[in-house]
Amino acid sequence: MPRRTLIALLAALLPACNDSPDPPAGAAVRGAASTWLPDEAECAACHDDIADEWARSRHHQSFTNRDFQRSYAREPTPFCRDCHAPGHAHLPASAAEALGVGCLACHGDGVAIVSGTRRTGLGDAPHALRRDPEFATDSCARCHEFDFPPGSGRAPGTMMQTTMREHRASTHADRSCADCHMPGPELARPRHDFASTRDPSAMRRALDVTARRDGDDLLLDLRTRDVSHAFPTGDLFRRLAVHAALVGPDGRELVHRSRYLARHFVPRHHSDGRIRHASTRPLVDDRLQGAASLRLDLRPDAPAEDAELVWWIDLERVDARDPDRPEQSTIADTVRLADGRLPPLSPASPRP
Repeated sequence: MPRRTLIALLAALLPACNDSPDPPAGAAVRGAASTWLPDEAECAACHDDIADEWARSRHHQSFTNRDFQRSYAREPTPFCRDCHAPGHAHLPASAAEALGVGCLACHGDGVAIVSGTRRTGLGDAPHALRRDPEFATDSCARCHEFDFPPGSGRAPGTMMQTTMREHRASTHADRSCADCHMPGPELARPRHDFASTRDPSAMRRALDVTARRDGDDLLLDLRTRDVSHAFPTGDLFRRLAVHAALVGPDGRELVHRSRYLARHFVPRHHSDGRIRHASTRPLVDDRLQGAASLRLDLRPDAPAEDAELVWWIDLERVDARDPDRPEQSTIADTVRLADGRLPPLSPASPRP
């Protein structure tokens, strides 16, 4: 989006919402002594390159994107709305929703603009500015770790998202969120398009897979590469789908097995076998936390020495979850992370 177009859009969307005075005549006198704070359009006017990147980001589309809108139509709660359109606290609804997560949601604290530590070549700001060495991670924690809303039926502390504690427990805890998700040239500012979070090639680079066949079983060794949280992290609508099938010479599937790595609620069952939904049951979390080994049993009813073992792993974003029958969940989009084919067993191969 061209600079003038973006600034005009923000200016039209965002009425004056700042109670601090307009920049005084002495605004040319820079530094923290200034009491004037900018609004979103003024941020874009001075930081046009950053604003252009942000305009392409999921932060800007956090309320308007298709996936969220489908979920929000089913559950239009303030809990969801105020996270995806935090400007609701001080803007008209339509402006807040079109804005998404804007500059001030991350950089504003009501008193000053907050940013990371100073980098080479940056001058003073014409507004109050506080530099925080922890900003590049702490600002993300506001939206990427939180409990279920009150009244959800979940036990307090169950947590709806746990990305920050996953990060603290990882071998990369010394790195900031921005190091990976806002990469920029050395000594330059971080990028604000957050492209890595929706980049299929980045998702594929994040996973290393070794596959082998043990009779009719598939053995997978999975390991994440340079990922400082669970994979996948974030909301309950993301999962790894691990699929395997024995395929005969005619291309027909003889056996198909699937396993879903995600955060699962444990279903309870009546004595007659029917599932009884109990939202307070604890979560089972089998997402990747560094490395894991999986075995999928593909034993057919009849011997199948001439069958290939075909496997594939997808990163899925679920539209409507069926927590008890995950294979029946509807899928919003899929990224193929890895796949492969293992040859048929030789006649001399032992069968377990």
